[in-house]
Amino acid sequence: MMKSMMNSFLCAAKFLTRLPLGKELEYPAALSGDTVTWYAPVGMVIGILMTAIAWFLSQGIQLPPSIVGIVVLIIWVGITGALHLDGLADCGDAWMGGHTAERMLEIMKDTACGVGAIVVVALVLLAKLGTLSVLLAQGNWLLLVFPPVIARIALSIVICSTPYIRSEGIGWSLQSNVSTKAIGISGLVLSLVLCMVSFHSFIIAVIASAIAFWVIYRCFIKRVKGATGDIYGALIETVEAFVLVGLVVGS
Repeated sequence: MMKSMMNSFLCAAKFLTRLPLGKELEYPAALSGDTVTWYAPVGMVIGILMTAIAWFLSQGIQLPPSIVGIVVLIIWVGITGALHLDGLADCGDAWMGGHTAERMLEIMKDTACGVGAIVVVALVLLAKLGTLSVLLAQGNWLLLVFPPVIARIALSIVICSTPYIRSEGIGWSLQSNVSTKAIGISGLVLSLVLCMVSFHSFIIAVIASAIAFWVIYRCFIKRVKGATGDIYGALIETVEAFVLVGLVVGS
């Protein structure tokens, strides 16, 4: 059982990140829903890495907060391989050019980037950069663990509760063997960890993530009557940005 859990965690980490996990690890062609249980823990790994890097650059090398923010954001994007930004970009184009659900889904499948994609991605990255710089200037390095964890808890909930509207693709296979109970336990454990870091910040992060989900729901999920892989990516990026803004406002 322990070996199976470790394999599921590594598969989740390989899919969600570009961390060097060994060439021998093969991610299954048909994604198994049990890996969703480990999305939030993978988010914690990402958050810990960013916190450690931010602390080292700020305290060890003593770089200005604005420069540290740039470096941390670049590494953040690099760790995830811009996977979620790709989904955000597709949703940006779909939101701008899709007047019907069918047209929105058609645009999401188009690999070309339009004005909507460029603008939405730029705004989200600017929001992240600005808020990261403020938190780092305040010395709140530990708060960097909140956005990636909360965003992946939100994604896990959406995968469990929202139908995947395509008959094929990553999301469809994710829902084939998903365990709501295991995801609930994982989310609860990590929520308790975040509460120990800062209960006040946890409450703010939850509220901010709820607002972000409402935005994604109104703009995409409600209109197409379900979710897609691109919507998953847009959700993660939007929640992360909103949580960072909330942490800055509430600090």
